[in-house]
Amino acid sequence: MANDKTKLIINYLLFQAGWFACVLGGNTIALAATAIILFIHLTWIGSWQKEKQLLAITFLLGCAVDSFLGNLKILQFSSQLNDDGRILPLWLACLWLIFATTLRHSLDWSRRHKFYGAILGLLGGPLSYLAGAKLTDVTLAQPLWQTLVTLAIIWAVIVPLLQSFSQAWLNKAKS
Repeated sequence: MANDKTKLIINYLLFQAGWFACVLGGNTIALAATAIILFIHLTWIGSWQKEKQLLAITFLLGCAVDSFLGNLKILQFSSQLNDDGRILPLWLACLWLIFATTLRHSLDWSRRHKFYGAILGLLGGPLSYLAGAKLTDVTLAQPLWQTLVTLAIIWAVIVPLLQSFSQAWLNKAKS
């Protein structure tokens, strides 16, 4: 059995591998990578019983936010399914599930220190979208700085919000 530090490192590396698989691999590879990562995560790092609510709320909130941004044309998705490209790509939805696996593990420090979580979201969120847009068919609205500021604000709220849900469920499990 791996120790806690090893689990944190594996969790972080799985997220990074999953991010690249989803962004570079498209829908089919993203789905396969997400299934593999979730299996590894729930078998050796986390637990379905302890994390199911956090996985679900992160997935639903993330897909809703990105779909909303797509409908506002802040994010523009090229899609063969939809001429106006407002349908959230499967690979982007998969990223939200993979991100959810980090919240109680490699990003758990952002639960204990909400301010740091907000800073993480403020910087990490927009940088992830910017990197993803450079590598995929997602277009960020122009002027770019306004889109990045919008994403920074959203992510500065999302990370602490998700970590608040995480804390509430942890507290409930203890009682």
